[in-house]
Amino acid sequence: MTPGDLRSDADVPAQFRGYIEAAARRCTEPEITPALLAAMLKVESNFDPNLRSPQTDEYGIARWTPAVFNAWAVDGDGDGIKDYMSPGDAITTMGVYTCWQAQRFKQNGLHSNFPALIAAGYRTSDKAVLQAAGPPPGTEQHVAEVLRYLKEYGVS
Repeated sequence: MTPGDLRSDADVPAQFRGYIEAAARRCTEPEITPALLAAMLKVESNFDPNLRSPQTDEYGIARWTPAVFNAWAVDGDGDGIKDYMSPGDAITTMGVYTCWQAQRFKQNGLHSNFPALIAAGYRTSDKAVLQAAGPPPGTEQHVAEVLRYLKEYGVS
């Protein structure tokens, strides 16, 4: 086990662990770990693949908005359909998107506190994080929750 791997006793549902681990491993950025993705999913949806929040236009386990999902969509479950309500697709796409964010933040001079940057960027946007040169105002509680679960879920 390496730092960032999921602890075997973490309360991450077994049916999502494979997707989470594969999504993180597909990224070449070392900051995108299974524990980080799992922590983000816990905070975003409490691992609820059926989450629907029409008032914010966010859906599924990774709380995708259809427009953003469609821009990054990956067929993570291999059924030939890219669907934000599919946990495999949503989690795999989350991995691709957060990997890109990590690269973008580094290219723009942000090199520290990556879990906080990624959590804030996923909840808001990469532009908001770059503009604030860190997690933007209003994301503090969200970021703190992700960091708490990251510590709980990850092997150190």
